[in-house]
Amino acid sequence: MRRRHFLSQGLVVTVGLSFSASRSQAAKPVNPLDAYPEKEQGIIRDLISDFMTKYSVPGLSIAMAKDGKMLLAEGFGYADQQQAEKVKPSHLFRIASISKPITSACIFRLMEEGQLKLTDTVFGPEDLLDRYLQGTALPEDQLRRLQAVTVQHLLEHTCGGWGNAKQDPMFDRKALNEDHRGLIQWTINNRPLTHDPGDKYAYSNFGYCLLGRIIEQVTKKSYEKSVQELVLHPAGITRMQIGQDLKSKRARDEVIYYGQGEDPYHKIMRVNRMDAHGGWIASASDLVQFAMHVDGFPIPKDIIAPDSIKEMVRASSANPNYAKGWSVNRAQNCWHMGSFNGGVGVLARLHDGFCWAVLVNTRSKKAGFANALDRLPWEIRNAIPS
Repeated sequence: MRRRHFLSQGLVVTVGLSFSASRSQAAKPVNPLDAYPEKEQGIIRDLISDFMTKYSVPGLSIAMAKDGKMLLAEGFGYADQQQAEKVKPSHLFRIASISKPITSACIFRLMEEGQLKLTDTVFGPEDLLDRYLQGTALPEDQLRRLQAVTVQHLLEHTCGGWGNAKQDPMFDRKALNEDHRGLIQWTINNRPLTHDPGDKYAYSNFGYCLLGRIIEQVTKKSYEKSVQELVLHPAGITRMQIGQDLKSKRARDEVIYYGQGEDPYHKIMRVNRMDAHGGWIASASDLVQFAMHVDGFPIPKDIIAPDSIKEMVRASSANPNYAKGWSVNRAQNCWHMGSFNGGVGVLARLHDGFCWAVLVNTRSKKAGFANALDRLPWEIRNAIPS
């Protein structure tokens, strides 16, 4: 297959199914580098070492699978430089916006259970988040736009505003100390939608924050617990969780993050509040496990129905390169990148049965860093025919 680099595609960055983790057909995420012939080990090490050296990456975790079988799960460099703790495949990393496909999968699970529809209005009569409009005195055109926003608009980043290009509500210092409720109320009153929902694509972290609150409203449980029960546990994933803001509160086996001109633990990094759009921590193997359970291939058995998967990766009319929580291209490859202070990653599920994830615990300012991270698993795949 001809290599297709994801970033060239315009990326910035029924009855419910029931499964149990024990029934998952996916292979256990254990296939270290030393399972390969010595020559191939050297090739993989050289490719990863070159990337890490060029971009001053302390630690990296990679997992690759094909047709439901884990091919590689390995760590490189340091999870904690000061303690000389090396990265293991089990180490957890912040995954930033790779959280969005996970939120999308949860929404589709709820739709299959009949609890949501793509056409449900977020601030309308379906009683999702309409309570946030009570007591507000908004201009008529703003109220009309808000009441027209649907679940589909949020999934596709076409809600009519709240983009991350400037004045991202999730990182606005004026609302930094607000909880989810306060943040939503502040945004409604201070960040009016700039155009009608459905007309334009504008990548919106806040839109996915709203999806998290919709999940909570429907399930009557926390977003984290809902996703674990509906998506992660059925896919055999038990260690993923929402990350914490402070270095001192990081989870067991979570790496330390290193800034390159930025502070990964700055007060603006409210990772816990980012939950539905950027708050999860995971291993690379966890992410591949997830991707293999929503890829439309028979092994392992998917956690959502085939029609749901097709809809989830159907490009929107506003952006042919973004669907509902996934970036997409004409090759029918689906992926998402995540990037913020101290962490970058990529998750991909390809049309030919390959899935992979790469996570690092820094973010380089050098030109070409994101492209090089994107290319790395392609280079490994092309260099190792087996």
